[in-house]
Amino acid sequence: MKSSLKYSFIVTVAMVIGYAVGSHQPKVAAAKEPYAYMVVSTKLLKDRSELAAYSDKAGPLARAAGIEVLAGRPDRTVTVFEGEWPYEEGILIERFDSMKALNDFWYSDGYQEAKKMREGIVKTNFIVAVNGIERTD
Repeated sequence: MKSSLKYSFIVTVAMVIGYAVGSHQPKVAAAKEPYAYMVVSTKLLKDRSELAAYSDKAGPLARAAGIEVLAGRPDRTVTVFEGEWPYEEGILIERFDSMKALNDFWYSDGYQEAKKMREGIVKTNFIVAVNGIERTD
């Protein structure tokens, strides 16, 4: 009986020490998906004020996806160091929380409706999306 009591005591102490040591280990944060970047070049065909309905519809959807405009408009300046740049309109670079967030935004029913509102007002040269390399926040 003494040996089984001794054994139970040792197991209990080991479990308490294991719990205490484990609970003080630093928590490893889950890795976040890389940001996604959208690069856009469009040409305005009409007065910018005609885009108000599109902006009112698309803006909240983009903000919910974590959009942040990083570069581009309003000055539309592009400096070409090599190659050719045929788009006088410049570009816009936007960052989204992740490629999933960007895809969810782009393919949402709400944004598909909003896109129709810019038809005939904006000519799209290109719209591309690319994943960021890593996320440090």
